[in-house]
Amino acid sequence: MQQIILIISAISLGLLFGNLTGGLTFSSVVCLFAGIFLVTPSLFKFHLTDFAILKNNMPSVYKNLWINYLLITSIALVIGYATQNIGIAAALFLLALLPGGGMVMMWIKQSGANIKLGFLIFMLNLALLLPITLIFGLYDNIALSFFPAPDLTIPEHMQGVGKKIMPIAPFAVLVIIPFLLSRVILKFFPKLVSFTGKHQQLISKATMFGIVLYLFSLSTAQLLFQVDIIDLIKAIIATSIFYGIVFFIAEKLTDKTENGKAVYWHIATRYITLALILAVFSVETYGATFILPIMIAYFIQIGFAGFLSKRQIMAMKKNAN
Repeated sequence: MQQIILIISAISLGLLFGNLTGGLTFSSVVCLFAGIFLVTPSLFKFHLTDFAILKNNMPSVYKNLWINYLLITSIALVIGYATQNIGIAAALFLLALLPGGGMVMMWIKQSGANIKLGFLIFMLNLALLLPITLIFGLYDNIALSFFPAPDLTIPEHMQGVGKKIMPIAPFAVLVIIPFLLSRVILKFFPKLVSFTGKHQQLISKATMFGIVLYLFSLSTAQLLFQVDIIDLIKAIIATSIFYGIVFFIAEKLTDKTENGKAVYWHIATRYITLALILAVFSVETYGATFILPIMIAYFIQIGFAGFLSKRQIMAMKKNAN
């Protein structure tokens, strides 16, 4: 509940600021900010020797790959096509391609899952960011053949703010730089590692609040006020159906073992903050409705993830007794 209030506050304050001022211009520095404060702290726990456990856990790795990148992406495409709105369809497809997220390790730890396996899957999904952005960069060329053209009535002062996704840049800023930075900190600043370990949840929440506040303060976010009520309803229904199916798949296709729970959380959750950052690059391609499913995803995912986590904790205590 606290996280939902946090997100509602960030979105509301961001939209209010943008509406009063005309909005900020997008800066790629936000990607670096996300990489440093969301990704780098998680990498402190990662050592190259940890890859050794993969040989005994390949079934879990394969399950993560085929469920997320084949099954769930296919479902997202079907739901998106049913809406006949290219913005909603593109957003669902992007969410499907980004499993896990900045808070997934917290939920993995709380549920008693295999933390090392969970982190290796997190790293694998993050490493796939480069091919993911390459695939998504080609999506608009194909999608325009199946959907009506989006409404791109963008005021002159907002034009040029949205950008095409540049595959190398997000990969470098969100994967390579945080990894190199984490190695430097591990070697020379052990006290900083200890500090972030104690306060990682607070750091994640503060970072998420700041990024969401900033992104909804952008001039492109003001396009949300032009969205038709029918498109809003479509986005709510489509995103709810998408998450309903995702949660169902996570429950039915994973078991209650430590490894199963590690895979479970990488299926049940999406990297919505990263999706929102990447969405800014393509809002001029897909229209204002592109932001809607990602914004709605915050409320669905954070609310349900908290509920599912508590349920798993209660199950753990019951089995312990």
